[in-house]
Amino acid sequence: MRVAIIGPPQSGKSTLFAAVAEAGGSHVDISRGDQVHLAVVKVPDERLDWLGEHYKPKKFTLAELEFLDLPGFDLTDEATRQHARVHWSGMRRSDMIVLVVRSFVDDSVGAYRSRIDPESDLQELLIELLFADLDQVTARVAKLQSAITKPTGHRDEQMRELELMNRLTETLEGEKPITEAVKTESEAKLIRSFAFLTQKPALVVLNCSEDDLSGKPDEIANLRCIALSAKIEEEIAQLPPADRGEFLADLGEEASARDLLIRACYQSMNLVSFFTVGEDECRAITLPSGTDALTAAGQIHSDMSRGFIRAETVAFEDFRATGGMKNAKAAGKVRLEGKSYVVQDGDIVHFRFNV
Repeated sequence: MRVAIIGPPQSGKSTLFAAVAEAGGSHVDISRGDQVHLAVVKVPDERLDWLGEHYKPKKFTLAELEFLDLPGFDLTDEATRQHARVHWSGMRRSDMIVLVVRSFVDDSVGAYRSRIDPESDLQELLIELLFADLDQVTARVAKLQSAITKPTGHRDEQMRELELMNRLTETLEGEKPITEAVKTESEAKLIRSFAFLTQKPALVVLNCSEDDLSGKPDEIANLRCIALSAKIEEEIAQLPPADRGEFLADLGEEASARDLLIRACYQSMNLVSFFTVGEDECRAITLPSGTDALTAAGQIHSDMSRGFIRAETVAFEDFRATGGMKNAKAAGKVRLEGKSYVVQDGDIVHFRFNV
């Protein structure tokens, strides 16, 4: 799964990206300017930490997220706007968008448009995403209008798509995201290949000063919002891992904003994690919520799905409460599930298979 981070120049998004990458085990040299950076970040999970302490495995494998840092979107004139649009394809190849807007005051860092106005900056970014989708929809409508004038066996299908595209046009022109126009799963499937930007999960990050983190809204422009200080996160990321907890305690925090950001991304993308455990390896695997056991088995190895027999499953909390697999079985907490079982967040799963 890939998360694209965007924001105006001087919003602090590259500082946040560098902090997330460094703390997550990926070193990235950030050069400001027209650069694109990608980091593969280990996803912290205290449940997997506990399982690692329990099993002492030879191998310990965290789930991963990719974070893509795109250049600052300067939308002050047509030339800079066209330059920013070069990076739309990077967002379309991502599964989620994080919009970073500046809320901190620092006279040593010039402000975009000479203002500190996070809500206006956010609206400007959102309108640009609407325009990006509208360009795609307009081009598709023109193609479909031409196609339906020709007698083919696909005309009914093309007419249905044209009706949907016209509805998308009206929605976007009304400055609303595509998600508000799509009514059914079949419609969502029909337009999935377009990778529309306003159809992707989105999260707003308010980049604040250290002393201005409290009292921030949980939602802006109908999007979930979290407040953090990219500067503080950068300082945390540069500390040895063993010292980070003490630093957070001094700030009165239990978890870093970087961890909160990753959790928020998981929630926004509707992802869950399940675990495979043993003395050889403890591993976290990420899936879309609603994934069945057969598909989950295939995420480990194709042989597991091809020869699937049963999924031996126990919830992590039951496993921890009983003290291990033997006790969990004795307490009747371990279940045998079939192919259609929907894997739950925190499930510990052993797949039985035969090939």
